[in-house]
Amino acid sequence: MWMIASDIDGTLTGDVAALEMLAQAVVGFRRGGGRFVLVTGRSYGQTLHGLAEEGLPMPDAVITQVGTEIYLPPFLPDAAPLASWDARLRAEFDRQEACAFVDSGAGWVLQGGAGNTPLKASWWYQGTADPEAAAAAVVAAVAASGRPYRVVWSSGQDLDILPASAGKARAVEHVAQHFGVSQSACVVAGDTGNDLDMIGHFPHAVVVANARSELLDWARAHPRPGLHVATADHAAGVLEGLRALGVPLA
Repeated sequence: MWMIASDIDGTLTGDVAALEMLAQAVVGFRRGGGRFVLVTGRSYGQTLHGLAEEGLPMPDAVITQVGTEIYLPPFLPDAAPLASWDARLRAEFDRQEACAFVDSGAGWVLQGGAGNTPLKASWWYQGTADPEAAAAAVVAAVAASGRPYRVVWSSGQDLDILPASAGKARAVEHVAQHFGVSQSACVVAGDTGNDLDMIGHFPHAVVVANARSELLDWARAHPRPGLHVATADHAAGVLEGLRALGVPLA
C-alpha cells in the first residue's frame, strides 16, 4: 500500500485545471487501496473550506497547523484532533515559554486568528533587518536553551515554534503508522521551507517547480534517486513526480 502526503498552498493550489486532473487521479489511487493525506500550515477550518470550495482531493487524513494537529474522517466542522497525537504534543509544549524566545521589538509580529494555537506559536517577520539573520537568531536562542522546541522558518517571513515531536514529517509518520504504511511506501510533496523536514525525511518526495528557493536550493544540493524536482508547477508538478516515482495512480 502506498500513501501520498501533500502540502496544499502552492503545491496543490495555483492551477485549477491541473488540480482537477490530480484529484481525478487520487480517486483512482484511493480506489486501489492507496491513502491520500493533506499536510498543511492551514487551520482545520481553512482546510475544510478547501475541500468544499477549492477542489482539493478528498483525503484519508488531514494534518494541519504545520504538523501539530491530525484529523481522521469523518471531517466534521466540530471534529477534535486525534487524541493520541494531541496528548503527546501537549506534554512537551509550554506556549508561554516558547513565545519568550521571540523579541517582538525585533520586527516579529504575532500572527492573528487561527495562526496561533495552544500547540503552535507563529509570527511574521516585518522588520527591516535581514530576515534570514532574524530567524537564525531565534533558532540559536532556542538551541541554547536546551528546551525541546522545533523552529520552522519558511517563505522568508513565517516562523513557527512547535513541540519538538511536531512538524510535518513526524505527523506524516504517525499517520502512516496508523494506516500500516511503511516509510518506503510514502511519497510527500511540497513547495516551501516548512515542507523541508518531510521532503528530507521520506525516501520518496516531490518538489514542485514553483517551490520557494529555500526548498529548491536544498533539493538541488541533496539529489537522491527518490527525490523528484518537477519541471511543472503546482498540482501538475505533483502529478509529474508521482508518475516519475512509479506510484500506482489507477
